[in-house]
Amino acid sequence: MTRSPAATSRIHESLEAALARKRVVLWYDPNGEWASEFDDYQPGQAEKLRVENNEFSVKVQVSRAPLDQRFLLYIPSPKPAEPDNWLLDLLLAGHEFTADRASLDIQEAGLTLEFKELAQEHKAFFRSSVRTTKLKELRRPNDDKAAVRLKMLAVLAKQPPDIDKLLLHAFGQLAPANPDGDDPVETLYGNHQLSSYFWKAVGEKFGYASPEPNLRDFAVALFNSVSSIGPDGGLLPHARVFLSIWKDSLSARSAFQQWSDHLAGVLRVEEQLNDAPDSYDPDDDDSYELIERFVLSRLLQRFQSDASDAELLDAIRNRSSSCWFDKHLHGYRALEQAISFRQLLAKADLQVPGFEEGLQRYCNGWWRLDQAYRRCIFHARTYQQPTLFKPLREWLENQYVNNVLLPLTNRWSDQVSQLSSWSSTALPRQKEFHMRYLHAPLGAKSLKRLFVVISDALRYEAARDYAERLNAQAGKGWKAEVEALLGVLPSYTQLGMAALLPGAQLGINIHDPQAKALLDGQSAAGTDNRDKILKAYANGRAKAIQAEDFLNLPTTKEGAELIKEHDLIVVFHNRIDRIGDKRDTEADTCQAVEQAFEELDAILRKISSLKGSQAVITADHGFLFQQEPVDANDRSEFPAAKELTFKNRRFALGSGIKPSAGQKVFTAAELGLTGSWEAVFPLGLDRYPRSGSGSRFVHGGTSLQEVVVPVIRLKRERKDESRVVEAELLRVPAKITMGKLSFGLFQLEPVEPRKRLPLQLRIGLYAKADGALLCAHRTVLLDSAASEAREREQQVVLELSNAAGDYNNQTLELRLEQLLEGVSQPQAYKTVDLKLQRPFGSDFDDF
Repeated sequence: MTRSPAATSRIHESLEAALARKRVVLWYDPNGEWASEFDDYQPGQAEKLRVENNEFSVKVQVSRAPLDQRFLLYIPSPKPAEPDNWLLDLLLAGHEFTADRASLDIQEAGLTLEFKELAQEHKAFFRSSVRTTKLKELRRPNDDKAAVRLKMLAVLAKQPPDIDKLLLHAFGQLAPANPDGDDPVETLYGNHQLSSYFWKAVGEKFGYASPEPNLRDFAVALFNSVSSIGPDGGLLPHARVFLSIWKDSLSARSAFQQWSDHLAGVLRVEEQLNDAPDSYDPDDDDSYELIERFVLSRLLQRFQSDASDAELLDAIRNRSSSCWFDKHLHGYRALEQAISFRQLLAKADLQVPGFEEGLQRYCNGWWRLDQAYRRCIFHARTYQQPTLFKPLREWLENQYVNNVLLPLTNRWSDQVSQLSSWSSTALPRQKEFHMRYLHAPLGAKSLKRLFVVISDALRYEAARDYAERLNAQAGKGWKAEVEALLGVLPSYTQLGMAALLPGAQLGINIHDPQAKALLDGQSAAGTDNRDKILKAYANGRAKAIQAEDFLNLPTTKEGAELIKEHDLIVVFHNRIDRIGDKRDTEADTCQAVEQAFEELDAILRKISSLKGSQAVITADHGFLFQQEPVDANDRSEFPAAKELTFKNRRFALGSGIKPSAGQKVFTAAELGLTGSWEAVFPLGLDRYPRSGSGSRFVHGGTSLQEVVVPVIRLKRERKDESRVVEAELLRVPAKITMGKLSFGLFQLEPVEPRKRLPLQLRIGLYAKADGALLCAHRTVLLDSAASEAREREQQVVLELSNAAGDYNNQTLELRLEQLLEGVSQPQAYKTVDLKLQRPFGSDFDDF
């Protein structure tokens, strides 16, 4: 057998030490396995003699040699019984050297002789010098046999010597759905006679006991022990801590999800949840994804029963720390928006006492109803569970159409029907856009360059939504303020785009198939024509460009030339109208709005890369939208007229128009446009019949959603002055005497967009001595905007693991760590030291 140089060297060193103590050293080698080591040994002061049937002559040679002469006698045979041993007197006076495999193994691993039996039991482990060297690196002076075996397990698994981490590794090695897969515990440790010791360590920490322990059986006990559904698995509370570690581990989370999904089927969790009584409350249990689905399903049921909004929102917040929450985020967000819609509707007074008041009230708050509706539809459709959300969507659609759109548009239409001209004192006209937002800023000496983004059909509520998101994204660099304009009538793309350009006279070619708009007699249709108008206004230093072309500009060359040669860059963006204004895709309008937000983000990033410091985002018009098909009663017939040259769902152009009931006619002059034609509009929610076009997404008419046009002023901030809110611990005891630790967590101030941001914390209790986690992690989000201090306090309860019993009368550390978006490793936030002091006579029965 070939041995490592280190092992041979240790044998020679031991021989030197023995010869230094005794004149004669006898080395019995029954199997002759150490012959090469004897032959290679070169003693400094001793003579080597091989004893093979020459005992008498060797004895004579030793007895006649000087007393300072030392001898090493190598005997490649078993030691004979004393009566038959010719060398007994030399043996009694000298030293018997042994070099058995176990003795050598423990020496190579840096262990003492008390571990010789351990080495004999696990011979296969010590056959590798790589393993023994690694074991020696892990060894500590006070290690007992259990500790050494744990480190042997760690060496084989290439993991830290921690039974939790060894279990995580084992779970990751076995695909739970493969019934023929070998148990990784046996595969890893069986050949080294360590499997039983692995399960012994598991048993001591988890209380797991089985006549034939294996990973699948342990997994069943583990999930049954931590889950609120099903029979008790009988494990100690450390099982909950282990599952917390498993779910929090980025590298092991995938294995957890596979085991959880597999065991949910094996243990018939869905059937148990279906039979669960009304009193069943999973609380924060996230052992199975089916529980997440159950919770969301029950919350949807409670939404339409007797549950208060506060109860529902608290329940959603409680689930936010679940490992499955992100997967079902859109489902929860849809419910939150439905709750928001219900709250807004309960407080809304949708009376329209006058035209100006209607505009003001819409800008001051009514738009939030449109926003909550759109957001709810977006999240529900993105979640892609139509059957589950059908009752909620039917409720939402009924409430929005019958209790918001119908009464509001009807009352607003009553005011529109009385107008003699399309103008307002409450809102500036859309035609004034270039003077207010282009001419004045460009005339200021402080501004070198202005970017304008015209996003087709970005209605007011969507613009407010986007601005709020920008303001909430501290550090992104843009501060947004939203204002409103009264959009032109008809509220359609050709005219709306022209109204945003500099010019005096605005008109429509009513005989053109697309009803193209004219500005000072010049066509304003298309990017090229708009570019000419802008260049004429800005002495050639303006540029109209499509969003796709703008985003594709290389920043270093073409982008640099663009900003060098132009002071005004107008970017035309079209996502919402492109999707919504088509019959085949109008159902995706809410998704299109979110896509528009993403594209606007990309445009702003591009502006930033071009050193832009100010920008304006506006729209040509808004839109009316309802997710479900329009009721047959919301249809109006085209009126009698001398001629109708252009027909649209929400308006028609012509001359000699005789409006029917529920319709309003304006002359071109009354609309502030050139020409002698007329425009007719169906009032309320009515649509004109147009084959081949959609009816759920419409614009061109007089509704508030169509004619209130947003303007977002954007300024790039050089310094981010935002900060995360702070938290303070309340009522933390100096000692822990029970199986639970309860304390308060107080948010010192309300969150506020761009100034004070939410704080997310992960809370755990750790042993100060070795950093062991002694409870399941709790994740807490501090995001309250409440001004009342008492509303910003949360109660936190941590249940200690049974492993805490090993740390009695020791210091523990309550650790708060901040969770940052996009950062996998939590950041230290606050720590508090506490003493764990078990009451006299307590055996931690509650642990």
